[in-house]
Amino acid sequence: MPEGLSGRRGIDYRWFDIEAFEKVPRCDNASKTCEPSENGFLPFVPGNSGRNILDGPGFAYTNLSLMKNFRFQESRSIRLRFECYNIMNHPNFALSGDPFKQFNRATAGILSIVNGTGRGGPRVFQVGMQFNF
Repeated sequence: MPEGLSGRRGIDYRWFDIEAFEKVPRCDNASKTCEPSENGFLPFVPGNSGRNILDGPGFAYTNLSLMKNFRFQESRSIRLRFECYNIMNHPNFALSGDPFKQFNRATAGILSIVNGTGRGGPRVFQVGMQFNF
């Protein structure tokens, strides 16, 4: 953990150090009239950092399903079903947008968008009953 910081990385403080990256001067990509930065780097040209150097937090979700069949006659039965998606209620942060693409913004490196529904969304309970005849 970085010195002097407490809490959760990416939520309470930045996921990565934005000072480790070169500040990009304001310029128009279409005109290609950008001035070099104070260290001599030009924006929109290949640099010296590696590919995929920034990674985000992993995704974690655990699903649970319980089923019970009750048979009444040879051809009739009832099935009760209980399902829970993301039972541990682990937040999975959306990694699109600001955190990893915009280094000049104040929100760079801060994870603020949580996936909605579906894989890795909030905890969801579902109960079902099926009658077979």
